[in-house]
Amino acid sequence: FFMMESEPMYCAEQINIPENLGEILKAYAKEVIRQQPDNVFEFSARYFAQLDQNEEGMEQGDETLVSQDALIGIVAECMDKGGATRGAEEVEVQRMVELCEQHGISPSAVEQALMVLLPATPDAGGPAPINWRRLVVALCAQVVGVEDVKGFVRLLLDPTMFGDDNGRIAKTEFIQLFNWWSSVDPGITAEAKAGLFAALASSEVEIMTYQDFLDAFKEAA
Repeated sequence: FFMMESEPMYCAEQINIPENLGEILKAYAKEVIRQQPDNVFEFSARYFAQLDQNEEGMEQGDETLVSQDALIGIVAECMDKGGATRGAEEVEVQRMVELCEQHGISPSAVEQALMVLLPATPDAGGPAPINWRRLVVALCAQVVGVEDVKGFVRLLLDPTMFGDDNGRIAKTEFIQLFNWWSSVDPGITAEAKAGLFAALASSEVEIMTYQDFLDAFKEAA
């Protein structure tokens, strides 16, 4: 049994709480509650190992990485009819690039997402407007901590993203967003997507939860 050595503490002044400890523990607890891992110790080891790896990537200047907070800010502004996009679904690409920069997402990160979404075109008029939700979905692939499709869906259903206050989403909206995700995630085959959509179609649930997704995903496997 491993015991950490520690110096005895005799007064409150000896306690030095790291500035970001509260945020780290809050995010960690949130993921544990969402995922309900069978083995909390193994999950915790993987979670903090990945967190450390992603932090190193940020420190080393990987400008293609995107923070979840940045995406949350973009979603909130685009959904606000008084915001930068005036509530429009289709937004000029340059306007979205500027909006991303305002929220701390580097041009290289946006360019990487756009390369997947927009085919190269010689049109002198530039690319046509893009659905801002589709760009957000593409950027999700570059979010720190999103490793696979389950991580994407957890992020998608977050109340600060596209989920309601209880982390639910209309099935029709989920299918559209997931369809866009499949174009940026090479791990999602056409067969896997078709199987998932068929499983969801057979369900009577119209407002789905993360567990509904997991059930359908398992059925499609």
